[in-house]
Amino acid sequence: MKEIYNGYELSTAWDDEALGFGFSVHDKKGMEVSKSIDPYFYEENALTAARAAADALPAQE
Repeated sequence: MKEIYNGYELSTAWDDEALGFGFSVHDKKGMEVSKSIDPYFYEENALTAARAAADALPAQE
């Protein structure tokens, strides 16, 4: 799943090795600026964590 949030692109995806969902946060230039360390059982939990990670970053316009 992909979502634009506060100018960042949030992505969630299932990780077969971790047996859970992970997330990554990319800036406008496509550079990865944050990602999950631990897997999440539900995709919605991974997306919520991605939003929190984006909130901790400077807002992009």
